[in-house]
Amino acid sequence: MLHHINNLPGPGLENWSISEEKFILLLDTIEKHGFTTTTFELLKDHNHQRRQKEVILSFDDCPAALFEFAIPELLKRNMKAVFFIPTGEIAGFNRWDVSEQGFSRFSLMNAEQLIYLSNLGMEIASHGKHHLRANKISEEVFYQEILAAKNELEALLQKDIVALAYPYGEVPKNYKTLVSQAGYTFGLSIYQRRSNQFALRRIGIHTRDTESSISFKLSKSYQFMRTFFDPILWIKKATRV
Repeated sequence: MLHHINNLPGPGLENWSISEEKFILLLDTIEKHGFTTTTFELLKDHNHQRRQKEVILSFDDCPAALFEFAIPELLKRNMKAVFFIPTGEIAGFNRWDVSEQGFSRFSLMNAEQLIYLSNLGMEIASHGKHHLRANKISEEVFYQEILAAKNELEALLQKDIVALAYPYGEVPKNYKTLVSQAGYTFGLSIYQRRSNQFALRRIGIHTRDTESSISFKLSKSYQFMRTFFDPILWIKKATRV
Protein backbone atom coordinates (compact mmCIF):
# COMPACT_ATOMS: atom_id res chain seq x y z
CA MET A 1 0.00 0.00 0.00
CA LEU A 2 1.46 3.31 -1.15
CA HIS A 3 0.32 6.91 -1.40
CA HIS A 4 3.08 9.35 -2.39
CA ILE A 5 6.51 8.94 -3.98
CA ASN A 6 8.11 12.21 -2.99
CA ASN A 7 11.57 13.20 -1.82
CA LEU A 8 10.24 16.34 -0.13
CA PRO A 9 6.68 15.70 1.09
CA GLY A 10 4.69 18.65 2.40
CA PRO A 11 3.59 19.03 6.02
CA GLY A 12 1.32 16.19 7.11
CA LEU A 13 2.27 13.93 4.21
CA GLU A 14 5.55 12.62 5.62
CA ASN A 15 4.06 9.40 7.01
CA TRP A 16 2.29 8.74 3.73
CA SER A 17 5.31 9.21 1.49
CA ILE A 18 8.42 7.30 0.54
CA SER A 19 11.36 8.66 -1.41
CA GLU A 20 12.14 7.84 -5.02
CA GLU A 21 15.14 5.86 -3.78
CA LYS A 22 12.91 3.79 -1.47
CA PHE A 23 10.45 3.16 -4.29
CA ILE A 24 13.29 1.88 -6.47
CA LEU A 25 14.36 -0.38 -3.61
CA LEU A 26 10.83 -1.76 -3.35
CA LEU A 27 10.63 -2.55 -7.07
CA ASP A 28 14.16 -3.99 -7.11
CA THR A 29 13.33 -6.25 -4.17
CA ILE A 30 10.13 -7.46 -5.81
CA GLU A 31 12.09 -8.37 -8.94
CA LYS A 32 14.97 -9.88 -6.96
CA HIS A 33 12.61 -12.39 -5.34
CA GLY A 34 11.08 -13.34 -8.67
CA PHE A 35 7.67 -11.74 -8.17
CA THR A 36 5.57 -10.30 -10.96
CA THR A 37 2.84 -7.71 -10.54
CA THR A 38 -0.83 -8.26 -11.22
CA THR A 39 -4.15 -6.47 -10.65
CA PHE A 40 -7.51 -7.28 -9.11
CA GLU A 41 -9.05 -7.23 -12.59
CA LEU A 42 -6.70 -10.02 -13.66
CA LEU A 43 -7.26 -11.84 -10.39
CA LYS A 44 -11.00 -11.89 -11.06
CA ASP A 45 -10.35 -13.18 -14.58
CA HIS A 46 -8.33 -16.02 -13.02
CA ASN A 47 -11.20 -16.97 -10.68
CA HIS A 48 -9.57 -15.25 -7.69
CA GLN A 49 -6.53 -17.55 -7.86
CA ARG A 50 -3.34 -15.57 -7.31
CA ARG A 51 -0.24 -17.26 -8.63
CA GLN A 52 2.38 -18.01 -5.99
CA LYS A 53 4.86 -15.34 -7.12
CA GLU A 54 2.49 -12.45 -7.80
CA VAL A 55 2.02 -9.22 -5.87
CA ILE A 56 -0.34 -6.29 -6.27
CA LEU A 57 1.12 -2.79 -6.00
CA SER A 58 -1.51 -0.25 -4.98
CA PHE A 59 -1.65 3.52 -4.64
CA ASP A 60 -4.38 5.29 -2.67
CA ASP A 61 -5.80 8.73 -3.54
CA CYS A 62 -4.14 8.99 -7.00
CA PRO A 63 -1.83 12.00 -6.52
CA ALA A 64 -1.15 13.48 -9.96
CA ALA A 65 2.54 13.73 -9.01
CA LEU A 66 2.85 9.97 -9.47
CA PHE A 67 3.24 10.74 -13.17
CA GLU A 68 6.53 12.49 -12.44
CA PHE A 69 8.48 9.43 -11.28
CA ALA A 70 6.52 6.41 -10.03
CA ILE A 71 4.46 5.69 -13.14
CA PRO A 72 7.37 6.08 -15.59
CA GLU A 73 9.41 3.70 -13.41
CA LEU A 74 6.61 1.13 -13.41
CA LEU A 75 6.26 1.37 -17.17
CA LYS A 76 10.01 1.03 -17.67
CA ARG A 77 9.89 -2.27 -15.77
CA ASN A 78 6.65 -3.45 -17.40
CA MET A 79 5.00 -3.54 -13.98
CA LYS A 80 1.32 -3.10 -13.21
CA ALA A 81 -0.34 -1.29 -10.31
CA VAL A 82 -3.80 -0.48 -8.97
CA PHE A 83 -4.78 3.16 -8.38
CA PHE A 84 -7.63 3.92 -5.96
CA ILE A 85 -9.39 7.23 -6.62
CA PRO A 86 -12.11 9.04 -4.62
CA THR A 87 -14.29 9.96 -7.59
CA GLY A 88 -15.67 13.15 -6.08
CA GLU A 89 -12.17 14.63 -6.27
CA ILE A 90 -11.11 13.60 -9.77
CA ALA A 91 -9.07 16.57 -11.03
CA GLY A 92 -9.50 18.06 -7.56
CA PHE A 93 -7.39 17.91 -4.41
CA ASN A 94 -7.15 16.06 -1.09
CA ARG A 95 -10.01 17.99 0.45
CA TRP A 96 -10.47 15.43 3.26
CA ASP A 97 -6.85 15.80 4.45
CA VAL A 98 -6.83 19.57 4.25
CA SER A 99 -10.17 20.12 5.99
CA GLU A 100 -9.82 17.46 8.70
CA GLN A 101 -6.13 17.50 9.53
CA GLY A 102 -4.56 20.54 7.91
CA PHE A 103 -2.32 18.48 5.62
CA SER A 104 -0.58 19.96 2.61
CA ARG A 105 -2.74 20.20 -0.46
CA PHE A 106 -1.94 18.09 -3.53
CA SER A 107 -3.64 17.61 -6.89
CA LEU A 108 -5.38 14.37 -7.83
CA MET A 109 -5.35 12.80 -11.28
CA ASN A 110 -7.84 14.03 -13.84
CA ALA A 111 -10.14 11.94 -16.02
CA GLU A 112 -7.76 11.89 -18.98
CA GLN A 113 -4.92 10.58 -16.82
CA LEU A 114 -7.12 7.83 -15.38
CA ILE A 115 -8.20 6.76 -18.86
CA TYR A 116 -4.57 6.80 -20.00
CA LEU A 117 -3.49 4.52 -17.15
CA SER A 118 -6.40 2.16 -17.74
CA ASN A 119 -5.53 1.88 -21.42
CA LEU A 120 -1.96 1.00 -20.44
CA GLY A 121 -3.18 -2.00 -18.46
CA MET A 122 -3.07 -0.38 -15.05
CA GLU A 123 -6.19 -0.81 -12.91
CA ILE A 124 -8.29 2.13 -11.72
CA ALA A 125 -10.35 1.23 -8.68
CA SER A 126 -12.67 2.82 -6.15
CA HIS A 127 -11.77 4.73 -2.99
CA GLY A 128 -15.36 5.82 -2.41
CA LYS A 129 -16.75 9.10 -3.70
CA HIS A 130 -15.82 11.60 -0.98
CA HIS A 131 -13.21 9.68 1.06
CA LEU A 132 -15.49 9.39 4.09
CA ARG A 133 -14.85 7.36 7.24
CA ALA A 134 -17.13 4.33 7.28
CA ASN A 135 -17.30 4.39 11.07
CA LYS A 136 -18.64 7.97 11.02
CA ILE A 137 -21.47 7.55 8.52
CA SER A 138 -24.58 5.37 8.25
CA GLU A 139 -24.62 2.13 6.28
CA GLU A 140 -26.92 3.77 3.73
CA VAL A 141 -24.53 6.67 3.17
CA PHE A 142 -21.60 4.26 2.90
CA TYR A 143 -23.47 2.16 0.36
CA GLN A 144 -24.38 5.19 -1.75
CA GLU A 145 -20.76 6.39 -1.59
CA ILE A 146 -19.27 3.17 -2.92
CA LEU A 147 -22.07 2.59 -5.44
CA ALA A 148 -21.74 6.10 -6.89
CA ALA A 149 -17.96 5.75 -7.15
CA LYS A 150 -18.27 2.45 -8.98
CA ASN A 151 -20.86 3.79 -11.41
CA GLU A 152 -18.84 6.92 -12.15
CA LEU A 153 -15.64 5.01 -12.85
CA GLU A 154 -17.41 2.48 -15.04
CA ALA A 155 -18.97 5.28 -17.07
CA LEU A 156 -15.57 6.95 -17.45
CA LEU A 157 -13.48 3.88 -18.22
CA GLN A 158 -16.10 1.68 -19.91
CA LYS A 159 -15.11 -1.37 -17.89
CA ASP A 160 -16.17 -3.19 -14.76
CA ILE A 161 -14.74 -1.83 -11.49
CA VAL A 162 -14.02 -4.78 -9.23
CA ALA A 163 -12.06 -3.42 -6.25
CA LEU A 164 -12.68 -0.98 -3.41
CA ALA A 165 -10.14 0.33 -0.90
CA TYR A 166 -11.90 1.51 2.24
CA PRO A 167 -10.95 5.14 3.02
CA TYR A 168 -8.78 5.26 6.15
CA GLY A 169 -9.00 1.47 6.20
CA GLU A 170 -12.30 1.81 8.08
CA VAL A 171 -14.51 -1.22 7.46
CA PRO A 172 -18.24 -1.03 8.37
CA LYS A 173 -19.84 -3.85 10.35
CA ASN A 174 -22.01 -5.13 7.51
CA TYR A 175 -19.26 -4.73 4.91
CA LYS A 176 -19.64 -8.06 3.11
CA THR A 177 -23.28 -7.44 2.25
CA LEU A 178 -22.81 -3.76 1.41
CA VAL A 179 -19.76 -4.22 -0.80
CA SER A 180 -21.09 -7.26 -2.65
CA GLN A 181 -24.49 -5.62 -3.23
CA ALA A 182 -22.71 -2.59 -4.70
CA GLY A 183 -21.16 -4.96 -7.23
CA TYR A 184 -17.56 -5.19 -6.06
CA THR A 185 -15.56 -8.41 -6.03
CA PHE A 186 -12.78 -7.28 -3.68
CA GLY A 187 -12.48 -4.95 -0.70
CA LEU A 188 -9.17 -3.80 0.78
CA SER A 189 -8.71 -3.13 4.46
CA ILE A 190 -5.50 -2.75 6.49
CA TYR A 191 -5.72 -4.50 9.85
CA GLN A 192 -8.63 -6.89 9.98
CA ARG A 193 -9.39 -9.76 12.34
CA ARG A 194 -10.12 -12.10 9.47
CA SER A 195 -8.89 -11.53 5.95
CA ASN A 196 -11.37 -12.36 3.19
CA GLN A 197 -12.10 -11.14 -0.31
CA PHE A 198 -14.05 -8.14 1.01
CA ALA A 199 -11.48 -7.23 3.69
CA LEU A 200 -8.09 -8.13 2.27
CA ARG A 201 -5.11 -7.22 4.41
CA ARG A 202 -2.66 -4.75 2.89
CA ILE A 203 1.08 -4.35 3.41
CA GLY A 204 2.32 -0.85 4.09
CA ILE A 205 5.71 0.28 2.78
CA HIS A 206 7.32 3.04 4.83
CA THR A 207 10.36 5.29 4.91
CA ARG A 208 12.02 3.11 7.56
CA ASP A 209 11.76 -0.05 5.43
CA THR A 210 14.96 -1.71 4.24
CA GLU A 211 15.62 -4.41 1.68
CA SER A 212 15.52 -6.91 4.55
CA SER A 213 12.15 -5.72 5.89
CA ILE A 214 10.62 -5.55 2.41
CA SER A 215 11.84 -9.09 1.72
CA PHE A 216 10.21 -10.24 4.96
CA LYS A 217 6.95 -8.53 4.02
CA LEU A 218 6.96 -10.51 0.77
CA SER A 219 7.40 -13.81 2.61
CA LYS A 220 4.91 -16.44 3.75
CA SER A 221 6.27 -16.02 7.27
CA TYR A 222 5.05 -12.42 7.31
CA GLN A 223 1.60 -13.45 6.10
CA PHE A 224 1.46 -16.09 8.84
CA MET A 225 2.49 -13.53 11.46
CA ARG A 226 -0.27 -11.15 10.34
CA THR A 227 -2.91 -13.78 11.12
CA PHE A 228 -1.95 -13.44 14.79
CA PHE A 229 -1.06 -9.76 15.10
CA ASP A 230 -3.82 -8.18 13.00
CA PRO A 231 -6.64 -9.24 15.36
CA ILE A 232 -4.74 -7.61 18.23
CA LEU A 233 -4.19 -4.40 16.25
CA TRP A 234 -7.85 -4.42 15.19
CA ILE A 235 -8.99 -4.63 18.82
CA LYS A 236 -6.64 -1.82 19.86
CA LYS A 237 -7.94 0.36 17.04
CA ALA A 238 -11.57 -0.44 17.87
CA THR A 239 -11.12 0.54 21.51
CA ARG A 240 -9.80 3.97 20.44
CA VAL A 241 -12.90 4.80 18.37
